[in-house]
Amino acid sequence: MKQKCGVIYILTNPSFPEYVKIGYADDVDARVKQLNNSEAVPFSFHIYATFDVMERLTDKKLHNFIDTLNPELRSKEKIGDKIRVREFYHIKPEEIYSAFESMAEFNGTTDRLHLWKETKEEIEEEKEALSLSKNRHHFKNIQFHSSLTGKYYYSKTKEDGTLGIYEKENDKEVPNNSNPSKRQILYSALKDLGGDLSGSNTLYQLEHKLEKILVNRK
Repeated sequence: MKQKCGVIYILTNPSFPEYVKIGYADDVDARVKQLNNSEAVPFSFHIYATFDVMERLTDKKLHNFIDTLNPELRSKEKIGDKIRVREFYHIKPEEIYSAFESMAEFNGTTDRLHLWKETKEEIEEEKEALSLSKNRHHFKNIQFHSSLTGKYYYSKTKEDGTLGIYEKENDKEVPNNSNPSKRQILYSALKDLGGDLSGSNTLYQLEHKLEKILVNRK
């Protein structure tokens, strides 16, 4: 029987609960240890799930595949004339795990997919991060219209400190894996109002730019 070569991993980090890190590693424990040796991130990376693979992969192939599903999920930053993409995705871990689970079921490889159990230390660290993160971005409650969808929306800070975008008509939250994405909706709304679209425009930066325009108009 052929032995596994490595794993595709899904990592979470309470420092940025709105993102997951997805990549490939021959040894996931060694990879996480390497990431957690950095002093640039306040909290540790946790292994949410892994999928055993029989052939060695490159991160580029894996990320290209995920980008075909929804290119708007990937964290991107514009630096000068270049776009820097990272292996962080704006999606809930249970949502991307569900996608992996469906693919495993189609291929009869569900035995290779493993959901990791949280340790007591990880649970405590997440509680600490949550208490520190609530409204750390200082989002204001705003209402806006997007010509991209022709709908009205409102935004507010969720209990975990992340940004929630909701359709005003039915109070339904726009999911992270929506098409168009939350970022595209905000970008359109900011463009409609003649806002500043230069430089890096992450989801949160677009929100703050939109807030500034709407608050100043009151």
